[in-house]
Amino acid sequence: MSERTSFRAGWLYFIVHFLVEITTFYILTAYVPDNTAWQIAIPFDFLAFVPQGIYGYIRDEGIRVNFGLVGFALLTASLVLAWAGIGAIPVILILTLGNGMIHIEGAETTIQASPGKTAPAAIFVSGGSFGLILGKVLAWGGMPAFVILILDLLMLIPICLAVKIAPVRGVAEVKGYAFHAQGIPKTALIIATTFVVAARAYMGYGIPTTWLKTTPQSVALFCFMGLGKALGGVLTDKLGIRKTALISTLGALPFLIFGDRLMAVSLFGVAMFSMTMAVTLALLVSVLPRKPGVAFGLTTVGLFLGTFALAFYQAATFTESCVIVISLSMVSAVILFLTCKKEDRK
Repeated sequence: MSERTSFRAGWLYFIVHFLVEITTFYILTAYVPDNTAWQIAIPFDFLAFVPQGIYGYIRDEGIRVNFGLVGFALLTASLVLAWAGIGAIPVILILTLGNGMIHIEGAETTIQASPGKTAPAAIFVSGGSFGLILGKVLAWGGMPAFVILILDLLMLIPICLAVKIAPVRGVAEVKGYAFHAQGIPKTALIIATTFVVAARAYMGYGIPTTWLKTTPQSVALFCFMGLGKALGGVLTDKLGIRKTALISTLGALPFLIFGDRLMAVSLFGVAMFSMTMAVTLALLVSVLPRKPGVAFGLTTVGLFLGTFALAFYQAATFTESCVIVISLSMVSAVILFLTCKKEDRK
């Protein structure tokens, strides 16, 4: 498959992911009262993230069902039920099921369509950051639900176009994903990489950002997160996975710490820090080439573990935030240095 075609798959599912998160976070923001948002957050994250490994396993085993289309139907149903005033529990259950299925279809499509390349999958994932904040902003602004429904229905177009690029297939090993260091037990590498994902998720809430006070600043923050995720895939393909890993962990540190009160500096650090996403996904697919859906599911399990840890401890001061960010960044850098394949000298 040509590089142009693989990037086309990445951009199609970027649009899908963007629209998915608009619908998802519009519903969550408009439908869930502020005083119960935290109680809903952990169950939602569990139901949205953890089962993705199961969906991925089913897809990896060769089921010839397009989870994107099934997920689209469920996501649309949740929006219609929310609009009709149905109780929050069934709405959120259907929402999380549809959200997770679309994620897995996007991962399978972009990974299978781009052998040896990480950028298309990274582009797909990055779309979620832009959609998440836009969904919230539209809900805060009182956007009518029928407008969101129109945006939601548009999702069907890129899903169908992507089927032509990467049709649903049976079991197939992902080719060209050779990013992990040899000699490390597979289980140890999977656990270590999943830990890095969890650390990134946890750190994301601990980055010092006293400058973050307005809606436009929140929009900028999420946009730079999205840009960083996509850039991580591009740099992994251009520079190599180990160099990108070190840039996104150690290189981001000074910008994250010293950007506490400086928005421009902080956003640069956030973008670099977000590049780790592409690195960890590439590592897990490299270790599990016949199970790309499971590999992607492991990254979402890591995201849940990182956000779940926040229920037990959150930094209360600038100093605590710095200690957490520096410590976890250093540990993650060491793990990735040891687990990532060393680039060949040219």
